[in-house]
Amino acid sequence: MPTSTSAEASPGLRWDIFCRVVDNLGDAAICWRLARQLANEYSLAVRLWIDQPQALSRLVPGTRPGQMQDRVSIEYWRDDDSRLTLTEPEQLADVVIAGFACELPAGYRHCMTLRRPVWINLDYLSAQDWVDSHHGLPSPKADGLTEYFFFPGFTPESGGLLREADLIDRCERFDRNPSARFDFLRSIGIDAEPGERFMSLFCYSDSPVADLIDGLTAIEGRVPAATVMAGKTVMPVSWRLLIPEGIAPELSVRCGVRRVPFLSQTDYDQLLWSCDLNWVRGEDSLVRALWSGRPLIWQAYRQSGEAHRPKLEAFLNRWLKIAKLPEPAATAWRKAHTAWNTAPDPASRALISAALPPTLDQLPALAAGARRWRTAQIEQSDLAGRLVAFAAGKL
Repeated sequence: MPTSTSAEASPGLRWDIFCRVVDNLGDAAICWRLARQLANEYSLAVRLWIDQPQALSRLVPGTRPGQMQDRVSIEYWRDDDSRLTLTEPEQLADVVIAGFACELPAGYRHCMTLRRPVWINLDYLSAQDWVDSHHGLPSPKADGLTEYFFFPGFTPESGGLLREADLIDRCERFDRNPSARFDFLRSIGIDAEPGERFMSLFCYSDSPVADLIDGLTAIEGRVPAATVMAGKTVMPVSWRLLIPEGIAPELSVRCGVRRVPFLSQTDYDQLLWSCDLNWVRGEDSLVRALWSGRPLIWQAYRQSGEAHRPKLEAFLNRWLKIAKLPEPAATAWRKAHTAWNTAPDPASRALISAALPPTLDQLPALAAGARRWRTAQIEQSDLAGRLVAFAAGKL
């Protein structure tokens, strides 16, 4: 179903977003970004109901239930909360978003049958072809309510991607400032030395991080010391892997690893902008890395029976179609993703080490492709705008 690109909201409309935290970070991060954008860019009255507010407080320091943060009312979602179990119809929102198919509170759902707000199920991001035909479809319920499926995606026919109005401008200002990268890295305890390049790593617990570090160590072992070429001193390249606290804690003392604090959403964007290659996972960090315009390697959420593979392949195909990489770069990028997303076992240990050298050799081409992808994608409207337009058509 095609999605309107016009986004006109009636200021003051009330939106309730419900979020049950599953992976402790991604769900909370996405629902918060959406809530903040709706409140600030569309002047909507937004309440974010979240069942684990402590997860949100890690991403947005200072956030506490029962208070306003960036014009969003943060609410602790407990099923025994009288505001949810004894809700009067006039207290309900005009638009209700169930984050990632979460089940709405029973009392709240009952009152919805009396007021009939627009009910949207915000689903997970996918690049698969079926998203376009399923996006926006209604699902009538026995109680007379209708739930609408809203699928984030990469095409004009999907729900789009989260992107604040000023995100690309902020990134480009960062790029134009020659000291921004070093100033930011210094602010999180990293002093960059001549010849050092940086990767950020945000991954799941079953990632082959040790093999990645071994591969980087092997690459550096083959690099000669500083040499003089054409009258200039050429420094060897040393890769530093920046890993947030709590990710792969057993590898803290490995050579080349630099620990950084667990970062707020704002600082995480700057970390992505500061790195030459970003290893990301899930949905939220993938989208932020895509908007950074830097090369990335994505780890899909692993599912039994390799069910995540079609989702990974669909993303690779769609990204490569727009990025227009030369064949050696496209091949290296695909192999790196295959290695990083292969189930860990002794037979797969050498995959990432073998895929790493050609990937790093192709970084200039990958960086150019990442910028081409971003330039093409920002011509589309963003997820929040499409949500507002969709809801306006149902009110």
